[in-house]
Amino acid sequence: EAVEKLLLDEHNSCTIKRGDEIVKINLPNDFSKQIIAAEAKQFAVPRFPFVIDNFALGSIAQKNGMKEGDSIVSINGVITPAFTDFVVEIAKHKSKPITLGYYRNGKEMTSNFTLDENGKIGAVAKNPYLMFKTKKVEYGFFESIPAGISQGVESLVNYVKQFKFVFSKEGASSLGGFGTIGNLFPETWNWQLFWNMTAFLSIILAFMNILPIPALDGGHVMFTLWEIITGKKPGDKFLERAQIVGMVLLFALLIYANGNDLVRWLSGKF
Repeated sequence: EAVEKLLLDEHNSCTIKRGDEIVKINLPNDFSKQIIAAEAKQFAVPRFPFVIDNFALGSIAQKNGMKEGDSIVSINGVITPAFTDFVVEIAKHKSKPITLGYYRNGKEMTSNFTLDENGKIGAVAKNPYLMFKTKKVEYGFFESIPAGISQGVESLVNYVKQFKFVFSKEGASSLGGFGTIGNLFPETWNWQLFWNMTAFLSIILAFMNILPIPALDGGHVMFTLWEIITGKKPGDKFLERAQIVGMVLLFALLIYANGNDLVRWLSGKF
């Protein structure tokens, strides 16, 4: 939620807690556009410790005595409190001997071995979301209705805020067509993600349909309002040409969006 507000409301600063220190960070005016241009799948990821969940077959770490549940905290004396720190540091020691520092049941231990040319220890980190306390909220049938409406309104508001980026260079280049829509859905079946995404796409289509573009319902509403206000109906010839212009705009947008998908596919970004 904080990340959404940071990007969509275009704040010029944010306050974070770094260790025990409260730090204020000033952001550039085009911060949101920079994030879009970077084409990052995630703006930020949570920091979490490297707690071993399981091992790959033939893991060098397992062969040297490490066990599931061990929490890795250092490489050759360099402190790696988070998994991301470990990934950066381990990449510097491919095919080299290392000393891994870790905790097991509150006791600090070390393990010495030589990495292969890939710099992998053959250990899988525990899912970070299993490390943090989460709260599950369940709704009854009647409670789910206002909760669903609230979530739908919030999704619509956030989408409307995002729509302004379409008119920027960064936003236009990030537009996608059918391929992008397909990639929004998970590879494996997840009913919650599937129906959430289906509902979100319905909200997008509903919003797009009321835009004042000829050939869309929003265009018809615009001409109807003109007739109500002025008392004059637009000419049939004008309406016909407006309809053609609207169709051309829609087809151009469709071709452009799917063209972006094709470029991403050819460049290996899909």
